[in-house]
Amino acid sequence: MNDFSNYLHGQITRKKIEKGIEMLRNESAAELRKKLQSVNIDEALKKLDEYDKNRLRELGINISEYRNRITEADIQKIYQVLGRDGEKVIRKLRELLR
Repeated sequence: MNDFSNYLHGQITRKKIEKGIEMLRNESAAELRKKLQSVNIDEALKKLDEYDKNRLRELGINISEYRNRITEADIQKIYQVLGRDGEKVIRKLRELLR
């Protein structure tokens, strides 16, 4: 049952990652800021901390698949949208992509 649970969780997580990349590429910083204004950054960071390379591997998510897709321009856009809070998100993102 744990394998099936990991599979489902992995599929959901993969869809969220894909949607995030799509939004980052297709929406302006202002549009993203507006969408994220109600998001509690501390809660989002706690959620992000639940993931590391091993956990993503357990979920069947291949980090190298995303390493080439997330560009420096994407990272700068995250900083534009989140400001100082973006530094924490970017640090975690870079840690995962290494």
